[in-house]
Order: sequence, then structure tokens, then C-alpha cells
Amino acid sequence: MLAIRMGVLPRHGMPIHAVLRALTRVKEGLPHHLLHIIAGSMTTVPHPLALEAFRMFHLYNANDLEMFSELRRLEEEAVAMMGEILRCDRGCTGMITSGGSEANIAALYLAREHSLKRVYVAPTAHDSVLKAAKILSLEVVKVGITKGYTIDVNDLEKRCRERGPGLIVATMGTTGFGTIDPIKDIDEVARRYGCLIHVDAAFGGFVAPLLYSEPLCFELPTVISATIDPHKLGQVPIPAGGLIVRSREWFEPLVFEAKYMPASKQIGLLGTRTGGSIAATWAMLKHMGYEGYKKQAEELMDRTRSLLTLLRQYGFTPAAEPRVPIICIELKNDEYVIKSLASKGVYLYRCGLVPGVRIVVMPHVSVDVLRKVVEALVDVAKGLRV
Repeated sequence: MLAIRMGVLPRHGMPIHAVLRALTRVKEGLPHHLLHIIAGSMTTVPHPLALEAFRMFHLYNANDLEMFSELRRLEEEAVAMMGEILRCDRGCTGMITSGGSEANIAALYLAREHSLKRVYVAPTAHDSVLKAAKILSLEVVKVGITKGYTIDVNDLEKRCRERGPGLIVATMGTTGFGTIDPIKDIDEVARRYGCLIHVDAAFGGFVAPLLYSEPLCFELPTVISATIDPHKLGQVPIPAGGLIVRSREWFEPLVFEAKYMPASKQIGLLGTRTGGSIAATWAMLKHMGYEGYKKQAEELMDRTRSLLTLLRQYGFTPAAEPRVPIICIELKNDEYVIKSLASKGVYLYRCGLVPGVRIVVMPHVSVDVLRKVVEALVDVAKGLRV
């Protein structure tokens, strides 16, 4: 009998039970949101309703716009509901994407197709923005940041004055620090220099607009598009991102000819798209509603503030004051810290721009879990001092 080796195609195939046993061994070696402490990731345990909705519709291709036209109707409703969270009263359109990265790439693609071939990017922007600029051959104008890890509006104005019209990427919930760019001030700069704004609210979209009264997104006239991710705080399974666009005219370049399809067209940068992500997003928005997501945001920020207090009591310093539930703790030897924590079953990520570790207070990250994270950090910090 031939031995089964990883990566080798079996000559006659394996029995189902053997395949499942092999997959189980792989799964058992992975950290699990409920069995381990995963407090650095922006993914969470999907809601049971979202899982069931995904299962019901995952076989249907959402890009067959004629055969499965009802899926596009669900998608447009889901987009409209997320648009309401981002304060788009009417007219917004868009699509469910595979995640925030695809949404950001699509947003920059739309800007390019509407003759904006320059993008203003701060170092706190998500890496997918620079990836998009590279793919699309856009001119990148780097913008400075403040000590609080938000866009430096004065530097932005200087760059816009020098370089001219373009797309400004503002972040509502920076990946490493949980900060929010001063989007109202950025809007004023954009109006003066003929720019438009894309708001990356992949993480903060299900938090900030529900908690803060300041103008943050589509109520500002130069905001043309936004990213918001249901598979983060929307409690939807991966993959599920969201691209929200102010008007159908602006969205039109994402409708492509597809001669072989019954509708002769497809939506988005990809081809086949699972209807599962659309159904799961629609289901959770209907189930949670505005008040449900607002309550979740309030609870997560309460936990975040309590965590900040506890961390400071133990001498840990946050790099910035977060406005969404992400904390960056400055630590010099972050690689050692992350590996040491992982050996204890605690999984954190790097902050990115500064040496340190990131804690993300997702729905599954309870107060008890946060205490255990702090205890593990204290223990590892003792090792650092030694």
C-alpha cells in the first residue's frame, strides 16, 4: 500500500473517512476562536443565523444576474442598509465583496476610471490601499500623520496644493491603532483642491457612525465611496466585505460585459461570487438592526476602555487613544512577545507602524478573555525584563 503524502495526488483517490480524518488533524493544529484566546484578529465567531443563511445560498452564483436575479435584490438591500449605517440617506449602491481588500481595490479602480489617477495615502492606511495603487498604476502621494496616528491635515493640504486633484483615502478605524482620521477636516481640504474621498471603514464602519455624532462619511459631500466589512463586526462568515458607492453613475465602471452569461454582464472585479456572503450579510443586518449594532458597539467600547485602564495599571502604554475597539500596546521586542504569548495559547498581532502588539476587542473577546490576555502579557513582560 502506498503511503499518503501531503501534496501528492492519490492515484485512485482516498475514502471519505480518510480525507476527513486528515482534515481533522490539520484543523486540530489551528488556533480556534472559542478554544484559544485569539485577541489580535479582526475576525470573530459568526452568528448562527449568518452561518445558516450562508449555507442556504452558498451554491448560487451571485454574478448570474438573470438566473439568480433575486440575489442581486438581496445584495442591493444589504448595501442600502450598510449605506444607512454610513449615513447615506438615499441613492447609494455597491456590492458585497470578498473582503476589505477587494473593496478598497475596487474603490480605487472606480476613481481611476473617473479620471482620478492620483491617490493620497497616509502610513496608517491599510496595506491594501498601496496594493491597489500598484495594481492600478496610480500615482501615490504619501501624507504625514500626527502623533495620535491620524492624517496630518496640514500636510495633506500642502500635498494637495502641490499635486492637484486625486482620491484621498481616509480611515475610520486604523488597523494598528483604532484611530479615526479627521474626515470632516479632510473633506474641507478635498473641496478646496478638487479631490474626492474614499473612507476605509472596513473595521470602524460597524462602530464609529453608531457612537459618534461628528460627520464621518456620506454626509460629507466629497466622500464618494466607502468600505465596510460584514465579516468583521457584522458577525458574518468569511468572505464578506462591502463596497458602498454614492451613485450608480460612479459605480458603473464595475459593471463588465460577459457575453456568455444570460444577462451579458457581471458585477465587480471577480467572476463567480457566492450568494452565501450576500444572504448572510442581509440576514444579520435584518436581525441586528441599527439598535442591535449600536448596542454591540457600546459594549465593545466599554470593554476597550476597561482594558485600557487595566493595562495602564500594569505599566503598559497604548500608542494612541482608540476610538474603535483596537488597542496598540507599545513593546520593543514584539516578535518575542507574540511568540511567547502564542506558546501560552494567546494570539495577538503586531501594531505595524510601531513596535508593539495589537488587541482587537471582537464580540467573542469577553471581559474574562481580556483579563487572561493581560495576565499573559504581564508574565511575558517579566521575561523581557529578565
